[in-house]
Amino acid sequence: MKPLIVTFFLLMSGYSLAQPTLSAAEAQRIIDHALQQQPQLWLPFDIPYRVDRADRSTEAQFLEALFDHGLLQRDAEMRMRTLTVNGRERRQVVAEWVYDYPAAAPHRGTGFYYGRARLKHIVDLSVPYLVGQYYYVEAFIQWYVDDQQAWIDDPLFEAARTLRRTRESFAKPFERRVFLMHDGVSWSFWHGRPGELRQSMPDQPSFRR
Repeated sequence: MKPLIVTFFLLMSGYSLAQPTLSAAEAQRIIDHALQQQPQLWLPFDIPYRVDRADRSTEAQFLEALFDHGLLQRDAEMRMRTLTVNGRERRQVVAEWVYDYPAAAPHRGTGFYYGRARLKHIVDLSVPYLVGQYYYVEAFIQWYVDDQQAWIDDPLFEAARTLRRTRESFAKPFERRVFLMHDGVSWSFWHGRPGELRQSMPDQPSFRR
């Protein structure tokens, strides 16, 4: 009986240490699915936000445009403020807009949804390499924003680089590094911080085109 048990554990040990394989097609499927689970949210400033009604700054114009597109609500308020002019204090009435999320906003408090990430192309895909107990694959990818919301085409948002780059992202895709992890059974998208994993890498992984 003992030889059988020893043989069993040796086989299991060899299985767990065997380098898993990953095809480019499978990597593409896993990465694209993971990216689609990441809604793209734009949060240029914290909400609620209070501005003078006469304010024509970039922030004020963004807020007004978001209100016009139904992404924010606003209330008119009047308040008194104290000003010092030539060493003398005087009171002044201030008319303001107070912007806030609508009660039914889907991403209330986290930003304004403008699309979803999609994989366009895997530029480089490493061979699997072992870090600790698990095998990892590193991928350098190009991605774009799909399901782009109509409001981001408003000319008032031309000054918002994130939204401007989003509109052209299919022709000029974004780039980033991502990692896949094999848990001993299957491959999945790794949601940890790439810098932490890279510090643990024994050697620079080799890439295949």
